[in-house]
Amino acid sequence: MTGLSVINAAITTQLLLSFFDGKGVIHYGIAGNANPALRIGDVAIPLYWAHTGLWNWQRYGQGPEDELAFESDGDYTRKIGYLRFANYTVKAAACASHDNLLNNVWYQSEEVFPVTGTPEERQHAFWIPVSYAYFAVARQLKGLKLESCINATTCLNYTPSVNTVFRGISAGIRLDNAAYRSFIYRKFQVSPVDMETASVALVCHQQNTSFIAIRALSDLAGGGSAESNEADTFSSLAADNAVAVVVEFIKNLSSSMLYWQD
Repeated sequence: MTGLSVINAAITTQLLLSFFDGKGVIHYGIAGNANPALRIGDVAIPLYWAHTGLWNWQRYGQGPEDELAFESDGDYTRKIGYLRFANYTVKAAACASHDNLLNNVWYQSEEVFPVTGTPEERQHAFWIPVSYAYFAVARQLKGLKLESCINATTCLNYTPSVNTVFRGISAGIRLDNAAYRSFIYRKFQVSPVDMETASVALVCHQQNTSFIAIRALSDLAGGGSAESNEADTFSSLAADNAVAVVVEFIKNLSSSMLYWQD
């Protein structure tokens, strides 16, 4: 219902919070998987989300020691880290040195204006935490039985599981690339990779609204051995598992809310 990618997700989340008196947001869907410890069909529930599609693209000839454009004004930073394109040059073993004209891109935090802050005074946010109360409920879902078969003839050779994980990321990019998958896991220790959740998280953060995201893993984001993306086969299975976890989460959340009210 969010629509595809980060802009639509932000708009629909803001509309949701503007027109309905909601106490919190439970976002769910499917995602790619960057974590080698997780598998297709598993459900991942991260503690933190970030938007990794906001970059400062550094001009060729400059490096990590050089200040970025507008960095001194507080608009950009080198604190989060960067991707160096030259590290992914192929067939360069015979060269004593090599470089890439695309140089470096530096990851940037979002500019936010929380309703709890001072009007028109910006803040910056990169890792957005989910509701700690919601996350505690999510921890109770470990052991929930999930589906492993699409139909009578197509099944996984294992039973998928529910996992509370450290981090997830979003960007306006459909990721199906093994090198970038490995990079983001090493750099950020992320599990689910999608195109919407960070937008939902950022809007909820600005509106001071409790939030959690539940994402079932439909593919390996380019890290698999198959020629085609695994989502072509397993997206329906992942979607079913996401819904199953959301339903159980809401049941447990309702019980927890009664307990908290007592």
